[in-house]
Amino acid sequence: MEQRPTGAAETLPYFGYDTFETIPEAFTPQSTGPVDGSYVVGPQDELRLTVWGGAEFTYDLQVDRGGRVTVPNVGQFTVSGKSLDELRREMKQWLSQSYSGLTSDPPTVYMDLTLTRVRPTQVFVLGEVPQPGGYTVSSFATVFNALYSVGGPLRRGSLRNISVIRDGEVVETVDLYDYLLQGYSPDPVQLQSNDYVFVPPRGETVAITGPVKRPAYYEMKEGETVADLIDYAGGLQPNAYTKRFQIERIVPPSEREDPSVAREVLDASLQAARADTAQVPLADGDRVKVLSLTEAQDQAVKARVDAAEVTGAVFQPGQYEIGGPVRTVKDLIEQADGLTGDAYRQQADLVRIGDTLSETSRSLDLQAVMNDQPQANVVLQPGDSLHVFSIQEMRGNRQVRITGNVRDPGSYRFRKGMTIRSLLQKAGGLTDDEYLKDVFLGRADLFRVSHDGGEERIIPFHLGDALAGEGMADRELRPEDEIRVYPATVGRLEEKFVRISGAVQDAGRYAFRDNMTLKDAILQANGFGEGASLQEVEITRMVEKKDEEGQRASSISVPLVKRDIDPKDVNFSVQDTARALEAAENFDLQHRDRIFVRESPSFQPQETVSVEGEVRYPGEYTILQDNERLSSVIQRAGGVLPTGYLKGGRLIRPEENQGDQGFQVQRDGQQVIVEMRRAVRGNPAEDLILRPGDEIVIPTQPNTVSVRGNVANEGLIKHEEGRRVGYYLDRAGGTRQNTQDVFLTQASGATFEVNTGWFRRAPVVDDGAVIRVEAEPERDQEIDYSEIASNVAQVVSSTLSLIVLATQAFN
Repeated sequence: MEQRPTGAAETLPYFGYDTFETIPEAFTPQSTGPVDGSYVVGPQDELRLTVWGGAEFTYDLQVDRGGRVTVPNVGQFTVSGKSLDELRREMKQWLSQSYSGLTSDPPTVYMDLTLTRVRPTQVFVLGEVPQPGGYTVSSFATVFNALYSVGGPLRRGSLRNISVIRDGEVVETVDLYDYLLQGYSPDPVQLQSNDYVFVPPRGETVAITGPVKRPAYYEMKEGETVADLIDYAGGLQPNAYTKRFQIERIVPPSEREDPSVAREVLDASLQAARADTAQVPLADGDRVKVLSLTEAQDQAVKARVDAAEVTGAVFQPGQYEIGGPVRTVKDLIEQADGLTGDAYRQQADLVRIGDTLSETSRSLDLQAVMNDQPQANVVLQPGDSLHVFSIQEMRGNRQVRITGNVRDPGSYRFRKGMTIRSLLQKAGGLTDDEYLKDVFLGRADLFRVSHDGGEERIIPFHLGDALAGEGMADRELRPEDEIRVYPATVGRLEEKFVRISGAVQDAGRYAFRDNMTLKDAILQANGFGEGASLQEVEITRMVEKKDEEGQRASSISVPLVKRDIDPKDVNFSVQDTARALEAAENFDLQHRDRIFVRESPSFQPQETVSVEGEVRYPGEYTILQDNERLSSVIQRAGGVLPTGYLKGGRLIRPEENQGDQGFQVQRDGQQVIVEMRRAVRGNPAEDLILRPGDEIVIPTQPNTVSVRGNVANEGLIKHEEGRRVGYYLDRAGGTRQNTQDVFLTQASGATFEVNTGWFRRAPVVDDGAVIRVEAEPERDQEIDYSEIASNVAQVVSSTLSLIVLATQAFN
């Protein structure tokens, strides 16, 4: 049952929830209807292409899973991921290759492209809603549309912190007050299929009553104040009393002086609450009451009868009854246990309320009051309010400083928007060419203290660039910043340097200056890097005179934490960093020192593997522990979809080669042969340990076997369960006579040489396998010695016959 904040009026409504009480028919999901030109087209959308003029036709085009449409007699065109306006322009240019009249001047062919059916989008609405579950919404729906169509959050659910979760990550946090108060969201998120809209329990809830335009309960975010609450309530009514309001607050049990008193009433200034300098924070269960003029007058009359109030630099601020020991201003201060040490004794303000609620203010000399001087120690009246200022309050506006080689060094009043360049100009001399001859333009330093005051950072910049309006000229200053400008003589020191490397933000070479410490060098390098070891820093220092062993440098270990602290107890926290820098301040550097900040051996950055293809949640996954295995990541990805083919899954691992400098360089990946089906089923021999950068790919069921090489007819053959290699070779027309080897590559990537003889059975072929038939290599033609001998015999016989004939002729 819904519970309201304790003590609030039962009739006060909860803002925003009544918006979702009825669901108009217009907000039920529709598959057709107008969309604007920014709608992004995707698979399952249906387009209508109409062409008229020199050519006339109308086609209804279905966007396929690949994001393409097929225009008859023209071809395929990719439309997915493009807005409707963008698609109209690009398709017109594409069609003009076949119908030139579309882009001629004047055109003779005209084209129109409309969306006739939008794809359904299924989202899951979970958390504090009437009926959590999956819903089909329009593909251009926002979070507000989705929640409106399902009845909105329950009254116990949040309107201000609604999460959109996509692929396991929160991609947007939606505040419905943007819609309810302004009518729009400045950056609406468009829902996609399988998005999760999660409505958490309602956050801190505050009631506001009195003369405001919309009294109600409101959900408040962290840091929001009374000023925000009044804006949500539509502002004040004309009869509101603007100088005071009340907050009724639940007192935590540990702070209750009387266990029976669970609530307290706080008074505050409404004018101060709406000013930027005095925001009033709120707590869960607060009830803010804005007073009307009549109520304020009644309370003022009652207050005048009862007490006077003291605030500020006293030990016990509060209201005290007038009479008895409290008669004058001094009595009131003493009743409040006296002044604090930082009380400003030259002035205090006494505010007195008249019969018409008008206020008059009087300044008192507080020192004279405490000395009981009659003219200063005023007699109190009921309703008086005394404020004792602290020295901090009376101090002038915060300042910035500039020191060093400028004409007018010193402190200057800080103003919002003040930049480095404007302070340089105020200091004088830096726009005078003659004066600049004595100024080092190569560098100046900005000294900045952290917000908590615990650390000072040195930010170097080029002074010449800043004076010319470049570089860091327009960088805004913060209160207490200091700029230091150096004389020209420091330029010679640029030749002196130190080097810092390792686990720092900006390793490199930095100018050495007198009295430079290890802390200065670390700060100039913009601090420690992620994973830096804060145990100690190693410094190598040049030896001025070589010893007998010819030593050129010495190594110095500078501890940054106490020696008796276990390194495992040192982590990269703000406190550890502050202590390390404090220790570094005690070590003086020398010219040419080299500083090495080591990376902690226990530091392990987050590393990822990717899962693609037919799994429920494809994407990148962080390796959660050492030796995380293949089956674990597939399970974290939601498992394999029914369309996935786990037996054909591939594990691609990036290759690492030694680069020229000796470090590892990642190359294109190579497949690791693994039976993923066995790994997922718990076979430890196949369940490999993953490495960073691994890519797991789960394909769809191919239903084919590829036969390539020396066969009669290469191609894809439908897979038949239980068939062996010979079956697919026969379907491919058989192997050719000069076949030498047959290889089978199964879906997992494992490859085997196949014996197709009579006495061995070839293995069963997996779906998606590849059969490769290799031909015998071509050989050089062999020498036929018998034929050579026959030819030689014929030549010899012919020669002998010619000799015989010639002899007979001469005889």
